Amino acid sequence: MTEDLALPGVSRRERHKQDKQERLRAAAFHLFTQQGYEATTIRQIADEADLATGTVFRYATDKADLLLMVFHDVIARTAERALAPGQLDGPLPEVLPQLFEPFFEFYQQHQVLSKDFLRLTLFHQSPWRDREMQQARDFVDRVGLLLRDRQATGEVAPDLNLQTAALAIFALYQVCLVGWLTGGTSLEAARAQLAALLHLHCRALRPSAPEDGA
Repeated sequence: MTEDLALPGVSRRERHKQDKQERLRAAAFHLFTQQGYEATTIRQIADEADLATGTVFRYATDKADLLLMVFHDVIARTAERALAPGQLDGPLPEVLPQLFEPFFEFYQQHQVLSKDFLRLTLFHQSPWRDREMQQARDFVDRVGLLLRDRQATGEVAPDLNLQTAALAIFALYQVCLVGWLTGGTSLEAARAQLAALLHLHCRALRPSAPEDGA
């Protein structure tokens, strides 16, 4: 009874389900990072999580879906760090590059695995891939809210389409990220390129200067 009262509104069955998913996520992340994506099997992940192999497929359709599930959780936490209120102070050309720095830091720590994640995000069709796409859209929406706040301070033009502007910011980040992860450039070059592109983008976001005689 004490256990049931610990989490009001959450059934014991739901808590057990959440516990299994957390064990599965932790086991998959550990094995993927230690052995690599290709070398890791579903059975190994199930054994590490102390779950039956069949139970794994209640949470992910295949190994690729498991990797996407793992990254979904990490990216959610990374996004919260990136969008924390203290991270959003300062001029927009300085804030926007810093917005993506936590993501670069994570991908740097897990660069090989991140390449697999990138490939699966682009080409693998699965439930967790759909969640990844929604997660990206949610992040773009929050960047749009940041731009809306900057409209109130006069830093961003009042007639700007915020959704389009936010999507362009995210697209610039994606271009630089893909260029680095696919070996087209170094991490430092990708960071510098993103900062330069975002600085240029911010110039386009500014209110137009009044015409002479206006």
